[in-house]
Amino acid sequence: MFNSKSQVVFLYLVLGVIVMMLYTNDPSWQDELEVLRDSVILTWTASLMNLLLFGNGLGRLFGIRPRQAVGLLGIPFSPLFHRDFQHLLANTLPFLVLGWLILVQGELEGAADFYTITVTILLIGGLGTWLFGREAIHLGASGLIFGYIGFLLISGYEGPTLLTVGFAAIVFLLYGNQLWSMLPSSNDKTVSWEGHLFGFAGGMVAGTYPDLLLTISTWVESLVQ
Repeated sequence: MFNSKSQVVFLYLVLGVIVMMLYTNDPSWQDELEVLRDSVILTWTASLMNLLLFGNGLGRLFGIRPRQAVGLLGIPFSPLFHRDFQHLLANTLPFLVLGWLILVQGELEGAADFYTITVTILLIGGLGTWLFGREAIHLGASGLIFGYIGFLLISGYEGPTLLTVGFAAIVFLLYGNQLWSMLPSSNDKTVSWEGHLFGFAGGMVAGTYPDLLLTISTWVESLVQ
C-alpha cells in the first residue's frame, strides 16, 4: 500500500509521463512552457522585492482590502505578493502543475485562452473577496490556484474526454484534501478561505461558460493592443 506521501510522488510521476508523451511530437510545448516560466519569474521578482526591499509594504498596498477603494488594486496585483518566502514557495509548485495541465489538456487555443481563464479567475475571485472577505489584507496566488483546480475539475464534466476526465481525477487526488480550506475557519487567520472559495468559483465559471470567456478574451485583447 502507498502512504500519502508516496501517493503524491507517484501521481506527480504519472503527470510527468503524460506531459512527456503529449509533447514528444509537439514543438509548441516550448511556447507553452514559457507562459508558466514568465509568470513564475514575475511573481518571484515581485514577491522577493516586496519582502527584501520594502518590508512587505507592497503587499500591504496591493493586497485585497475588502470594501475599501484602495483594496480594488489587489484584484489584479495581489497574486504577485506573498507574506513570506514559505508562502511563495508553497504556491509555486501547484501553480506550475495546474497551469501546465490547463495548457496541455487540448481544450485551449494557446496561451491566449490560458490568460483569459486566469483573468476570469482573478476578476471573480478578487471581486468576491473584496465584497465579502474579512477585514484583512488578502494576498498570494492561492486564490488563482484554487481557480485552476475548479476549472480542471469542471472541465472533466463539461467537456469530458479521456484527458480532461483523467486530469480531473488526478487533480482531485492531489489537491482534494485542500478543498476544506474554502470553508470559514477561525483557527488560521493567515489563510484566506474567501480567496480560495471565490477563486474556485471563478474557475468553475470559466469552465462552464465559454461565451463569457470569449467576451473576456476580446476585452483582454483590446487592452493588450
